[in-house]
Amino acid sequence: MLSSVILPFLYMFIGPIPLFNVATSKLQVMLVLALLGFFVPMGCTPILLIMFDVYKMRNGGTMSVSASNTIVSVYCSCFPLGACIGSFSAGILSVYVSFEWSTGGLGILFIVQSFLSFAYCWKIKQLKKRCLGEYSPLLTDS
Repeated sequence: MLSSVILPFLYMFIGPIPLFNVATSKLQVMLVLALLGFFVPMGCTPILLIMFDVYKMRNGGTMSVSASNTIVSVYCSCFPLGACIGSFSAGILSVYVSFEWSTGGLGILFIVQSFLSFAYCWKIKQLKKRCLGEYSPLLTDS
């Protein structure tokens, strides 16, 4: 959860948005990129485990090796696709607005995506509670 909250703000500080009134420097960009490298994996591992739980829940509690490999492959392929889409859309936006606003705009879109991720995890938690009467260690109330 911490990763989903911090990452959008880090993306907005790559530029940064002119509303923040912060001058851009090489140190700032390098620091933000280093922090991105720290917080992105924090959000990735739990989501992959939740995807495994969802698959097991929908298929009688079992998962074959091929299903596990497929889930990991699809999940890992999303990162280069996201990098391509993000870079492409930022490049298109930068023609019409400044670099600061284009990275900030993508950060705002990432905030929306974070809320959708929270909603998805909540839905899965409720579904698992209703169907199996159990919780994933990642989806507990405590």
